[in-house]
Amino acid sequence: MPLFRKRHRAPGSIVILGIIVAVGSAGGLVASIPSLSARGGADASAVIVALSVGIVLGLSAATQTLSVVVRNGTLVVWLTPFLRKSVSAALITSVSRANINPAGYGGVGVRRAPGRPPAVFQRGGAAAELRMRDGSILLLECDDVDALAAALGSA
Repeated sequence: MPLFRKRHRAPGSIVILGIIVAVGSAGGLVASIPSLSARGGADASAVIVALSVGIVLGLSAATQTLSVVVRNGTLVVWLTPFLRKSVSAALITSVSRANINPAGYGGVGVRRAPGRPPAVFQRGGAAAELRMRDGSILLLECDDVDALAAALGSA
């Protein structure tokens, strides 16, 4: 049984953008099928691959979920389908409140920005600042930092 579990779906704007990209890419793929035979093999393959990647990325964004779980002495962060990271609770020395601003990171998701610690988030606002034994820091979207800190402390 987990000591802590929070799950956040992607904000509506990301879901809508993902749907638009997926549907637009699928429409482009369907529309390009009649002309594929007239294209060269490499050109046709490039069109198919590019539009297929658009479909996959769009669906990934539309179904994105951030899960934060503490169980069996481990913090598991899962930003589907892009990242799954496990960190032993013993490696986390402190948990404190922080705020994340997507503009400062150039967007949302798994982000790095010059002069800022790595962050995993889907929206701006409440976050947990996790300090590790090696001195590194990770910012993690979290509405209930106190409960996360308590779970990591008792893990």
